[in-house]
Amino acid sequence: MPRAKIELANAQAEAVFGYTRQELVGHPVEMLLPNRFSAQHPEYRRIYQANATARAMGTGRELFGRRKDGSEVPVEIGLSPLHTSAGLFVLASIVDITERRQTELESARQRNELAHLSRVALLGELSLSLAHELNQPLTAVLGNAQAAQLLLAKGAADLDELPQILCDIVQESKRAGEVIRRLRALLKKGEIHRVPLDLNEVVDNVLKLIRSDLINQRVAVEVDLAPGLPLVDGDEVQLQQVLLNLLVNACDAMARVEIVDRRLLLRTASGDKLVRVSITDQGVGIPPEKLEHIFEPFFTTKEIGMGFGLAVCRTIISAHGGELWAVNNPKRGATLQFTLPAMATGTK
Repeated sequence: MPRAKIELANAQAEAVFGYTRQELVGHPVEMLLPNRFSAQHPEYRRIYQANATARAMGTGRELFGRRKDGSEVPVEIGLSPLHTSAGLFVLASIVDITERRQTELESARQRNELAHLSRVALLGELSLSLAHELNQPLTAVLGNAQAAQLLLAKGAADLDELPQILCDIVQESKRAGEVIRRLRALLKKGEIHRVPLDLNEVVDNVLKLIRSDLINQRVAVEVDLAPGLPLVDGDEVQLQQVLLNLLVNACDAMARVEIVDRRLLLRTASGDKLVRVSITDQGVGIPPEKLEHIFEPFFTTKEIGMGFGLAVCRTIISAHGGELWAVNNPKRGATLQFTLPAMATGTK
């Protein structure tokens, strides 16, 4: 199809692209596109002309223009068709969003910094339980190694037990290594890394990390994971941080109830293109007037704490396109839950 030519250009176009009007008028639109987009543009143009309506160009995609000096500029483009006796003309309203993009990147950087600080503080609260979780396999490794030394000292008659002892050492070493790997991942300070995730697996990994803390606090956990859960697009470390925070808060809410009543229900579900995770405790509940305030920075109901945990959790979930909220249960305790958009690709 013939190339579309620029018929008119205003001062805004000159400012965005660095050309004069004379340099733009009469030339093909493709001169304003980065080379990597030029080949696809005629097809996009053909599709648009078949159903020309006022709409944003490239919805859901990042758009870039090419300046006269060859540099690229992030833009937003609105298209408005003009039907005339001379044929179809399209008015393109182009906005340079460089400053907005930089502001978004700075906001994301600050959000990641706060999430990391909150994660370090959270792991500090769990340090004793995490040390116990790591100490168990290391103690088993030491015990097996000492047993192997005794067998070797006795001579070849008892060496038949060595293969099993060595196998146990390998398994416990892997277990200790896995604990360290999960801790390093949570402590790591890095960029957001969004990948397709199975939230059931995220839940399972978090429960392994917090297992000792649940045992120490005498909290029984019932897990109800929906089979065939759709994948979500998320950062695993940050979503683990959210779950850890919610579980720790749920345990704290039950610290003063009878041990027999310290029960948690951790459930996943899906529906309406969303994946839901909920944590239900049997604690003291949340005063109705404080249900929304618990997500505000510096607001805390704990004797010790800065009040950042739930605020950061909501920020993380919002950045993932989801929602986080709390409700009181009909009888006792509270439920904190969040939803995330399900990916269209289906289950894992």
